Amino acid sequence: MLSIKDLTPQQGFVIGEVACGHEGNPDRLKALIDCVAEMGAPAVKFQIFTLNERAIEGYPEWNIFSGLVLGKDQWRKAVDYSHQKGLYVFSDVFGQESFQLAKTLSVDGYKIHSEDLLNSYFIDRVVAEGKPVLIGVGGAYRNEIYRLLNFLKSRQNLNNVILMTGFQTFPTPVEAHSLTEVEDLVEKYSSYGVKVGFSDHVDGGLPEAQIIPLMAFAKGAAIVEKHVTIDRNLKWIDYQSALNKDESRKFMSSVRNLTPLLGTIGALNEFEMKYRKMFKKSACVKREYKKGDVILPEDVEYKKDTRQAIPLPSFDLINRKLTESLTRGAVVRSSVLENKVGIVIVVRCTSNRLPNKAILKIHGRETIALLIERMKRCKNANGVFLATSTDPSDDVLVDIAHREGVLFYRGSLDNVALRFYEAARQYQLDHIVRVTGDALLCDEIMVDKIIASHLQQSADVTFMKNMPYGTAKEVFKFQTIETVVNTVEIPGNTEYLEWFLENRRYFNVNYVESGYEFDPDLRITLDYQEDLEFFTKIYDHFYSGKPTFTLSDVLDWLKHNPQVAKINMQKKPKFTSADLNVHLKI
Repeated sequence: MLSIKDLTPQQGFVIGEVACGHEGNPDRLKALIDCVAEMGAPAVKFQIFTLNERAIEGYPEWNIFSGLVLGKDQWRKAVDYSHQKGLYVFSDVFGQESFQLAKTLSVDGYKIHSEDLLNSYFIDRVVAEGKPVLIGVGGAYRNEIYRLLNFLKSRQNLNNVILMTGFQTFPTPVEAHSLTEVEDLVEKYSSYGVKVGFSDHVDGGLPEAQIIPLMAFAKGAAIVEKHVTIDRNLKWIDYQSALNKDESRKFMSSVRNLTPLLGTIGALNEFEMKYRKMFKKSACVKREYKKGDVILPEDVEYKKDTRQAIPLPSFDLINRKLTESLTRGAVVRSSVLENKVGIVIVVRCTSNRLPNKAILKIHGRETIALLIERMKRCKNANGVFLATSTDPSDDVLVDIAHREGVLFYRGSLDNVALRFYEAARQYQLDHIVRVTGDALLCDEIMVDKIIASHLQQSADVTFMKNMPYGTAKEVFKFQTIETVVNTVEIPGNTEYLEWFLENRRYFNVNYVESGYEFDPDLRITLDYQEDLEFFTKIYDHFYSGKPTFTLSDVLDWLKHNPQVAKINMQKKPKFTSADLNVHLKI
């Protein structure tokens, strides 16, 4: 069954609108279906109705519509033929009779004409069918739309609804269309779970007839409805705003080529990366510098290095002291600057899944103390710092920091990025290794490797790759966390800071891959009682005889003791990155 839930503008979903262009002739209808299939649209739409639903006997409309009615068998053949052509079939329904007929024909979706927008209970019955329903809102007051959606919402019946803007005046002038309305309806009603579509009725002979629908996709339309005909010169009914057969193919070619550009902004693509390599410049010194010298603004120039540009802005290196000598013309990297790198362990006691997990003991030592002990073994960092909250429950963590001889910072309970930032600012850190209090086996060997690579590459952030779940950590510049703090949309989500940082559109991201081999389902983090049991088994085996055991030692041991690895393997992460807003306003 077709679902509109995941339809997005970049998919370019077009419905070829046949309307009454068949003029009651089944052969013409078949030709129009062929036209839609050949243009490459995924769906076709018919207007199925009974005469009583569209007109009143004795009025002029009666004579018009009487020549456009097709019988049930004719419609069945049309629907079956469309399905054979690989098309989804939508049908306008104008009342209970046509709705029942469309149901028996097994169409894939329905459309409620704007003329029936106030027929709330009829719309409710159609939507309750569970198939996609296009609801025309042309010429509707916003209060009518608002009240209808709230009525459907109150009946828990808002699934698969698409609000369709646009109206037909045979043809509709260009200036009578509103693309802003599409964007506005998306903004107003996306929280209802509905989509918005666009149905233009511009004179088919105008270039705008192909341009405006493309613009509608760019404004957020999930579906575009486009009238088609064989040849406007034939003047079949509803020809005025229809594209000819050849024009419709050209239009769909544009849709296929252009709507993918509306996709979510991702990492820099291969062409952008090629451009960076070709044109970006690196900072170089214009004279010889000795170790201990301070770089001056007048001695820095930027030159192209097509092998590898070092992305270091001048304001990050001016007035910085050098840790080694530089020859004239040498490229400046972060690794030659005096840096203070801090391992910042972010931790609190208010854990919902495993309360007070940071102070639970293994072999008589709090888990956070075991982690501090491990991080102190890192050689490329200048110190270990504990970043906890001002909540009284975390007083005990400050006591542990004092006892273990590490500095601490107390800040926001929920805004983790802010806590990292303020801790780094207080201790004047240039680069921060992010470690969470649940990462008992954070790999000190890989921490040293990512610090070295991070400084050499002058990256914004450097991640570990090929690491067991719970052990992959990263190091980032102070300016990187400053950017996150100042631009994050939802600060409370920065508990999962890595998802904000691992964005190659936002940041210059570097990776260091481990050579470890392990079960991909392995879980090495402390969130549940089973995790505590898992770590206890590991420390029972290693800690007494080899207190400086490494992650590599553990992985080798687990290969021969798979029953230990299975203790907590069934536990799954609370969230994925797709569950949270991890956007920055940059």
